[in-house]
Amino acid sequence: MKSDPVLEIVDLWVRYPRSDWILKGVNLRVGRGEQVLVIGETGSGKTTLARAITGLAMIYECDVKGKVILDGTEISEEGYGALTRRVALIGQNPYLYFIEPLVGDDLYGYALKVHGNERLARNAFNKALDDVGVRGLVQRYFFEISGGEAKRALVAKALISNPLLFVFDEPLMWLDDQGVEDFIRLLETLRGLERTVMIFEHRFIPLLRRVDKVYALKDGKLVDVTDRALATFKKLSCRPLYGLRPEKKVDRKDVLLEAKDVHFKYDVKGGYVLKGIDLQLCRGDVVLIYGLNGQGKTTLLKILAGYLKPHKGRVLRRADVIYIPQNIALFYTESTIEKEAVEMFKARGMKSKVGLGLNVVRRLDIDPLSSPFILSHGQMVKLAIGLASALDVGVLLLDEPFSGLTYEDRLRLLEQLSQSNAVVVVATSSLDAVKAPYWTKLYKLEGGKLMEMRAIGATSLTCASKLYREIVGVESA
Repeated sequence: MKSDPVLEIVDLWVRYPRSDWILKGVNLRVGRGEQVLVIGETGSGKTTLARAITGLAMIYECDVKGKVILDGTEISEEGYGALTRRVALIGQNPYLYFIEPLVGDDLYGYALKVHGNERLARNAFNKALDDVGVRGLVQRYFFEISGGEAKRALVAKALISNPLLFVFDEPLMWLDDQGVEDFIRLLETLRGLERTVMIFEHRFIPLLRRVDKVYALKDGKLVDVTDRALATFKKLSCRPLYGLRPEKKVDRKDVLLEAKDVHFKYDVKGGYVLKGIDLQLCRGDVVLIYGLNGQGKTTLLKILAGYLKPHKGRVLRRADVIYIPQNIALFYTESTIEKEAVEMFKARGMKSKVGLGLNVVRRLDIDPLSSPFILSHGQMVKLAIGLASALDVGVLLLDEPFSGLTYEDRLRLLEQLSQSNAVVVVATSSLDAVKAPYWTKLYKLEGGKLMEMRAIGATSLTCASKLYREIVGVESA
């Protein structure tokens, strides 16, 4: 591996308008062909660092001090359009990066834009397809492919312009357990192509032994924790736990949400996505519904919330319901966080208690006058769940709420939810959180059917949280 740096960061400071400094003297050197993992607390500045490296900080009107040097040239000397061809950013939601509906049309259109003539474009297009192995996706619509497939297609798209650096922001977000394996194979492909890679990720355990360096972003600075991470991972005993051992007692007479023989399909002529779903949830239930992507978890939550109507069967709701979507940005509608809290409480006739919502904002150390859309994904999730919990509704439906959260944050969130008197339903495509002592029911959704899970072998979330604390140096809550 060559030692000359593709990326060099020198004493980098970054802050948003109206905010304190997020990055406070970051220094980093990434060699050609290296793969680097950056971990850290939610809101520690990982997304901000990714934005600084890719030039997006100027779009967000950030105040920036220090240097970001790409292959010997400061990025401040380049226009944003030119920089996007030298640094390939693949963000949390890969579907936002497609322009044309068909994957092949999108990639070839980009090749024409980059290379200017059909011969060069066609050659670059074909080489990228073969390098990443996505020729089978060219006739498919981007919104029909999985998250892992979308990321592979975007890597192929990026290769068309021959970038110096790939930046992945939370690449495992929204990926199920199979998708995680697909992403690991993608990293192996990029290593074979001798491409330089930076990964910003909360769900880092599957990546620890796949990268060359591990850094923790803490107190605005990067710390090399490679040796500590590998040593801790080897010595920490994380034996799988089996079975459901709920600590919480639930009154089975106080039923707040019930689904009876629910069937649903999107296309009248197509097959059923959900088939005969039966579910009875009582006050205090904390329920996990696990399933790979495409099994209908989001559809089921939307039916339970009343956003979709079942074709057969019925849903009985005996309490107010709040649904928090997987794409958390869709939860927010107002220009400031303060307005968001006020409108949420007004809509439920609780304007006089809006102070409860503002207390949530203060506890999260968020500026109430800032826009919710500048928050990191994890901060958006924490705020949405905090505000919804403050409303004291009867049923909370959470679609992939662990995305963008550290293992420690996930454990704290479950502890918080387990203390609620509401029905809490969590849909997830990862087994990371299955082994926690807070669930009162575990289900698996597969082939349109909902089945109870009894014995599960998976790494304990408590163990994963402990590993994170030891690597990053975070005190337990």
